Amino acid sequence: MIALMRAFVGDDGSAGNAALVVQEGPDDAWSDRTRLAVAVECGVPATVFVDEDRHRIRILGSYGLPIAFGGHPTVATVEALHRGGLDVRSLRPDAGEVDTRRDALTERIHVTAPAAWSKPWRHREMSSPEEIDELTELPAGEDFTQVWAWIDQDAGVVRARLWAPRINKGEDEACGSASMMLADRLGRALTVVHGRGRSVIEVAPQGAGRVEVGGRCVQDPVPEDVASLVDRHRRDTTHG
Repeated sequence: MIALMRAFVGDDGSAGNAALVVQEGPDDAWSDRTRLAVAVECGVPATVFVDEDRHRIRILGSYGLPIAFGGHPTVATVEALHRGGLDVRSLRPDAGEVDTRRDALTERIHVTAPAAWSKPWRHREMSSPEEIDELTELPAGEDFTQVWAWIDQDAGVVRARLWAPRINKGEDEACGSASMMLADRLGRALTVVHGRGRSVIEVAPQGAGRVEVGGRCVQDPVPEDVASLVDRHRRDTTHG
């Protein structure tokens, strides 16, 4: 199974952050080096390899680094497996076991994990959502930073964007892990309107440093060149 998902889409299915989900079969022999090559060559923000028992996952970024835990790729994986007929209650990325659930009524995926598993994102509060909308890069002196401002503080609605130049990661359209850290820091549930495209991330502290992150997903067609690339590497690992 190869599925291209967008996690944290808006109510109209727009925006969201893409993840390619690749299910490994019993005859596959993927190496970490090959997985990373696929992730970089595909160019999708995150590629997730799911082992044959459909529980252990490995997440890799298109910028050439493994991801111990990521909000959008984990949420995307739960939805991809659901569409393949599986009711997934937990997954194990490199960071450890995470609880997962899918709300059948709202079709939202929720994942709960320690906020501390996230990359060491910084947070900078800006004066207004409009100031964030006008950004083309991070303010001077910032790196690995999620900039944010209140849209409606009483309702817990936040505007946010994020960049990480030092790892060659451009703007992240929808960063679930940084939003988890923000919810943990503020100690309250948030709806985060994220990125240039205004993706929607829902986060809520669960106690003991754990935060639930969730949102809607849609599935897109896998481009032919991406499918061919994955199949070629799969054949190489199986026969070579």
